[in-house]
Amino acid sequence: MKTSRGIVILLSAASVATLAYAATHAHIPLTPFRNATTRPGYTIDTIGDTLGQARPENTRLIIRVFAPDKKIVKPAQIALIDKSGAAIKPVFREDRKTGHEENTGLPLSVSGSSVGVNLNKIFGSHGDYAYTKVDWPKAVFTADKQLQIALPNGQKFLLPLTSIAK
Repeated sequence: MKTSRGIVILLSAASVATLAYAATHAHIPLTPFRNATTRPGYTIDTIGDTLGQARPENTRLIIRVFAPDKKIVKPAQIALIDKSGAAIKPVFREDRKTGHEENTGLPLSVSGSSVGVNLNKIFGSHGDYAYTKVDWPKAVFTADKQLQIALPNGQKFLLPLTSIAK
């Protein structure tokens, strides 16, 4: 009789400890990792801030959404959704274009014996949409949230943060 009572007490204590760990674990900030997730016809590619460019108090996520035709689609809206369904907008969002990287040299062009300034490199178009960078405060980037990506056509995708961050 004492053995069965001891087992019940032990199991109860383990259950309470597991619940306490799960409750506190849901509020620990996550760190994004590279992941490609597929949804009907679409591929969502995410990665964290590998270059450490986000502010120290923020978590950065870089997102690319590929349509069924493999073209990149610019999301209309990106938000974190909490358990109550409330949307948390990012504190920073930047949509980047191909070729928008920093130029490391002077925009000079050489033609025969003449040298000129290539104004297209300075003022010209930088290409098509390539990816979106979004930042949230680290305190809200936790396991109990979902990432919501809304496309211009009205389609929405929900990804648990635990599927793209640990």
